[in-house]
Amino acid sequence: MSTPIRDIVAAELAASGLEQAELNPADVAYIEHGIRSVLSGLKARRVWENHIGPILTHKQVLEVTGWSKQALSQAVREHRVVRLQAEDGSAGYSVAGFDDATPARPIVGLKDVLKVWAGPDASGWMTASWLSTEQPELDGRTPRQALLDGDALAVVDLAHAATGRLAA
Repeated sequence: MSTPIRDIVAAELAASGLEQAELNPADVAYIEHGIRSVLSGLKARRVWENHIGPILTHKQVLEVTGWSKQALSQAVREHRVVRLQAEDGSAGYSVAGFDDATPARPIVGLKDVLKVWAGPDASGWMTASWLSTEQPELDGRTPRQALLDGDALAVVDLAHAATGRLAA
């Protein structure tokens, strides 16, 4: 274990009021299980981020967009951002739904695409994957790139086709 991780564990133990000497074998097994779970989640997150790009936290979205919490909530309700719902109930946001400007904005045409995906993909993961996967119907571009290129109608049509195949 690297020193920073060791320091984090020691600091968390101290902050919790537990001393390392107080831990019994069952406590250690419980902690090991938790650490394995966190590392498994980190590994899965890295795989996803390699495919769809960074997954932003709520705070990070506010920072890159300059939005308020209320504006982000409204953008989620209006299907203007790709919200990713994890199994544990936590949420992240796919950077694939934002343009490359500063401050970042939802890609023009994304709203219509997300409305198509809203029913078949409540968690957002399939949508984020689809946006980031090259499509032969878009001349090998990803739907995200096609949206950035101004081909929103073609992307919406392709979204209908993709979600239609899921329903079949």
